[in-house]
Amino acid sequence: MNQLRLRIVLTVFLGASLASGLAQAAPRRSDASPTPAAPKRPDTFGVDAYTVTALSDLSFTAFDDTTTVHADPGDYFRYTTGVDGGSFVTGAVIPAGAVIDYIGLGACDPVGGSFSVSVYEVDVAGNLNQIALFPSSQHTPSPCSIDYNATALDHQILYNAFETIQIQVIQQPTAPTDGSARFSGVEIWWHRSISPAPAVATFNDVPTGHPFFQYIEALAASGITGGCGNGNYCPDAPLTRGQMAVFLSKALGLHFSGIPAF
Repeated sequence: MNQLRLRIVLTVFLGASLASGLAQAAPRRSDASPTPAAPKRPDTFGVDAYTVTALSDLSFTAFDDTTTVHADPGDYFRYTTGVDGGSFVTGAVIPAGAVIDYIGLGACDPVGGSFSVSVYEVDVAGNLNQIALFPSSQHTPSPCSIDYNATALDHQILYNAFETIQIQVIQQPTAPTDGSARFSGVEIWWHRSISPAPAVATFNDVPTGHPFFQYIEALAASGITGGCGNGNYCPDAPLTRGQMAVFLSKALGLHFSGIPAF
């Protein structure tokens, strides 16, 4: 009975996405709201929780060396005073397999349309694939806020080798140049996903038609499990505490402090 309970607990912990994942045929997140309802604490694991990669305006550099960049002395938000506007660029690291749903543009914009944000995938040859583009809106009565794209992008990052994510914030020529229009940064809201099921089964007792085939294959491909021997996985066998320790340690990468003793 205790072994059965352990197996249930591990199934909930490692495979909390199974129920939602089995219904992943259409959009990957059918529960996604038009915009993020409220800021959330970033979560590292799970397919239903968003992680927010926040990029401060101070991490951006001027795209053109001739652009004069200023920072508000009160909040350090950045802007240019050139009559032709200007642009700022930076990069972001998003893990392979992650799905980007929302982009947030933080800005102080008293008139609307003073800034726009573009997000690109750039391959090793320099080819750009635009993921998102939208402008800032007029913010009243408070001049500073964050705008998000209206619907989920549902854009999956297939590779994070030989490709980069680049973000460009453009200050439009029509924007005020007195510092009342300035940008504070960009947010990327993304969640993890489970890799697609392969065409060929790894284990003899988990064929391609098995209801948990995709998830067991993901565990095997990640090095979390090698099965129970003789080419089998034993999907209906109970789980011991020792086996649970192996599963969790490999899945979470435990434990490596990297700090020498003093």
